[in-house]
Amino acid sequence: MALDLATLSIVLFFISSIQAIVMLFIFRIIHNYPGMNYLLASCFFTALSGLVFALRGSFISDAPAILISNLSTFLAVIALNVGFSKFLGLSIAKKWLLATFLLFFISFFIFTLAIDDVSWRIILFSLLISGISFSNAGILLHHKIDSVRQTTRLASAVQLIFGAFFVIRAVITFFHKTSDIFVPTPLQLLVFFISIATIIICSYCFIIMAVQREHWEKKQANEQFQLIFETIPDTVLITGFETGEIVETNETFTEETGFSREEAIGKTPMELNLWLCTKERDAFMDMIQKQGFCKNVEIHIMTKTRKKISVLISANLMKMDQNLFIISVIRNISQSKELAKRLNTSEETFKAIMEQSPVSFMLTKTNGEIEYVNNKFLELTGYQEEEVIGKNPRILKSGYQSRKFYHNLWNTITSGCQWSGEIRNRKKNGEIMWEYVSLTPILDDEGNIIRYLGVQEDISNRKLKEDELKIQARTDMLTGVMNRRYFIEKAEKRLSEMNTLQEKAVFLMIDIDRFKDINDSFGHITGDKAIQIVARQCQKMIKHKDLFGRIGGEEFGALIFAQSQEEYKKAADDIRYSVENINLRHEGEEKIPLHISIGLTVYRPGEDTLESLMHRSDIALYQAKNDGRNRVAII
Repeated sequence: MALDLATLSIVLFFISSIQAIVMLFIFRIIHNYPGMNYLLASCFFTALSGLVFALRGSFISDAPAILISNLSTFLAVIALNVGFSKFLGLSIAKKWLLATFLLFFISFFIFTLAIDDVSWRIILFSLLISGISFSNAGILLHHKIDSVRQTTRLASAVQLIFGAFFVIRAVITFFHKTSDIFVPTPLQLLVFFISIATIIICSYCFIIMAVQREHWEKKQANEQFQLIFETIPDTVLITGFETGEIVETNETFTEETGFSREEAIGKTPMELNLWLCTKERDAFMDMIQKQGFCKNVEIHIMTKTRKKISVLISANLMKMDQNLFIISVIRNISQSKELAKRLNTSEETFKAIMEQSPVSFMLTKTNGEIEYVNNKFLELTGYQEEEVIGKNPRILKSGYQSRKFYHNLWNTITSGCQWSGEIRNRKKNGEIMWEYVSLTPILDDEGNIIRYLGVQEDISNRKLKEDELKIQARTDMLTGVMNRRYFIEKAEKRLSEMNTLQEKAVFLMIDIDRFKDINDSFGHITGDKAIQIVARQCQKMIKHKDLFGRIGGEEFGALIFAQSQEEYKKAADDIRYSVENINLRHEGEEKIPLHISIGLTVYRPGEDTLESLMHRSDIALYQAKNDGRNRVAII
């Protein structure tokens, strides 16, 4: 087969089609991130362009072939632009893309119908393609997703080369006119070679980016899951749904059952003889199969030393790596069950045990009046015995739980069932504490409720750790300010709540000037310190009602609410001046100059979204950088 335009068109068609099929297959087995469908569309349009060009003359006349082929190529590059923007979480330049699209049609029809000039048509088409390619390169360079940084740099370089080639093509065509686009000149052949190489490299870059991003997100999720898995005070057991084999346990499992992790992994609970009663096991599995979960089901298990334990088990089905697993959380209630049993046998014996117990106990009459508390209860709450006997447990209420919460609790225990759950109570001195409370009705021989036994476990430290995890999820670890995700979430909420035209909202995009020079000259430790001190100073200058967070790298965002233009301009200048006056020294000697550039834009109610605000402020920031840095630019 001769190396001509038709041959290369067929090659372009087949390569683009194969790329689309490969990517469609890969994207079906990994997370479907935004923008992936646009890359598939890009491959489709490229394939269509090659097919139409190849069929020119045989099935399609010259003019329609040129229009469809050029339009398909143009749409392929635009699809890449939209796909990269969506995948990398950047705003789409809709107006710019629409303008280039209209310019394409206008120039095509002018130089086809009004003036039949092939050269000018090639020149304008090439310049438009190069403009969008350079825009693609900019998107790939100026994003905030670190996990795909290396791959996007490669894809950016390819887009820059692709755009530069079309600029060269336009220049050559300007000086060397052509009258027939279908003549296989070296330049025309090179167009196809460059297009084929670009679509191959960009497609594989996109696939690698998707895999890298999914890997990073899975790693983050695994780390968070492992942290919770290791800190939860109850036994956690993960078993295969089909095989029943134990695949993971936590430390509490060993403490409660006596089986080490090594002894348990790969065995089933039946092989370890954990189930005391096969009927309980069958009922548990039947519930999981029918509902997919169970909650606070009382069962009995055996330890390694053949000791019987009463537990509450809650479980859920979970799918991991295409396999089903049962995640079970098991709480030992043997102590409270045993104590309740002894109470029915001998009240004096019960009280003697209570006084020695490290767990807080409370015994009430059926009307809720406190009849007995042990020393641990008094130590935990700060009350004296005479201050609680005869009183109602509501003296501990913090006001955190609703009336409906206590109504459901009371209905549960008065019906003869045990109630367990977390309650936020208040000590005598007003200090808040979190407790895990189990309330058990005590029955006489005839099954009537005669008392209620309350067992309280102080879980304040655990709740504190949970709160710390929540804070970590919304806080930038380096600077202590809001991280990107939480800042965007809060900013979108605040903008949606704006209900007055008296107050103006402005968005500030803040970037440390010449930060790379600081890193290169003084090292990354000093660079991190610079980011921290700038973040601290900016946060200090931000009013309580305003928002400030780290967008990524050395870039920060602020949403400021002001009454007038003078007020928000002054706020931006005050922030810049305060950073300029920071006295940061390297190893206590050489002063490091710190300056920031700020891009500012005003929120337009009813028109703007946070995305459009950030986009405009980003443009303003680049304007401030181009104008000499250390200044505020307003758009």
